[in-house]
Amino acid sequence: MDILNLNYDPLVKKYRDLVTDAADTLWDYAEPAFQEYRSCALLKSILEKQGFHISIPSSALPTAFTAQWGSGKPVIGLLGEYDALPGMSQAADIPSPTPLDTSGGHGCGHNLLGCGVLAGALFLKDIMEQEKLPGTVLYFGCPAEENAAGKAAMIKEGFFKNVDAAFSWHPHYKSGIFNQALANHRVYYTFHGISAHASQSPHLGRSALDACELMNIGVNYLREHMIDEARIHYAYTDSGGTAPNIIPARVQVFYAVRAPRSRDARLLRERVDDIARGAALMTGTKVDIETSCIYDSILPNPVLDRLVLKYLEKYAPVFTPEERSYAQDFVPFGNLPDASSPIDEIPDLSPTRKTGISTDVGNVSQILPCSAFMVCCHANGSPLHHWTVTAQGKSSMAHRGMLAAGKILSSCVLELLTHPELLSEAKEDFLSAKKDLSA
Repeated sequence: MDILNLNYDPLVKKYRDLVTDAADTLWDYAEPAFQEYRSCALLKSILEKQGFHISIPSSALPTAFTAQWGSGKPVIGLLGEYDALPGMSQAADIPSPTPLDTSGGHGCGHNLLGCGVLAGALFLKDIMEQEKLPGTVLYFGCPAEENAAGKAAMIKEGFFKNVDAAFSWHPHYKSGIFNQALANHRVYYTFHGISAHASQSPHLGRSALDACELMNIGVNYLREHMIDEARIHYAYTDSGGTAPNIIPARVQVFYAVRAPRSRDARLLRERVDDIARGAALMTGTKVDIETSCIYDSILPNPVLDRLVLKYLEKYAPVFTPEERSYAQDFVPFGNLPDASSPIDEIPDLSPTRKTGISTDVGNVSQILPCSAFMVCCHANGSPLHHWTVTAQGKSSMAHRGMLAAGKILSSCVLELLTHPELLSEAKEDFLSAKKDLSA
């Protein structure tokens, strides 16, 4: 079988409406982490009707599932996501901030992500059936990528046992490999003090807000003494109340501590923990430190990454004049407002590509050979976690990129099914990379 010259047109024609309608429905549902009940049910229903065997391996993760096609070795996983972001509601196709309500929206494009993987799984099913190819394809329905690292929980529950390799993708405004995501510790710091009247008896109070503010100041000073690639961000989840004459007894702040490698992030997080403890000591308060989740950095796999780049070069989407005109309206609101082109159609084919984002695909890459990539689905410069991405989530441009991702995923898996030596090399790459980490 000549995979490089495979004609996907009949398959795209067969499944286009099914997949794009599913992506638009997920956009409408816009369910946040661990609440993706309707989104999960829709994808399971489609896959089951197409002949996949559905299972829910863990009752602890009711919005996670596996859908299996085929049997025997090798076993290749496709990582689908479908969770939305709180506070990202936005009307479709409107190039100005226009929230529909106060709920969530697909500001990271996971409606497209989950359905691009769906397209790849459906393409594979038909090709494997026609060519009588042995092997197993698993669509992993992965909840709560946003703010919860759902795949870390899936690993704990045994979802990825006996999987030989896995692939994922992500919508973006630039096509390219996605193998340099940052490790990320998400941590809650809750300070407990003593409430008192700030005017009558300030000496009796111990301010949790003072402690929290001192922690943030300490972290700001830490920024001078961390590696350039590291990032630290925070948000107050409980500021202690709205009355200025009451000393706050409880304040909570939520931190994201990022670095290029998992070890770097862990060591930096330990320093942030120490600053929090120091702030509590200075103010006579106490601090509780609770890890929300940990995203590992992606462990690159050169063999799988080369496969991805091979098919990314072939199937990177080419957009219509109408789509370029549509995208132009969103460019002024993005990271590249002066971009010369409304859509960046030229894929970045370099073997490494740094990003400032984190993903729990990194957790999967630490336990088995894995590769991920990005495909252009949005106007040039459109930032993730932004209303512009929600707004473009039902566009023909987004659908075009999503279906291109399906072709790339399908072709990469077919290479592993028909060239077992590639999978052996990918496993060698994985073991070598793990050895280097432990050295």
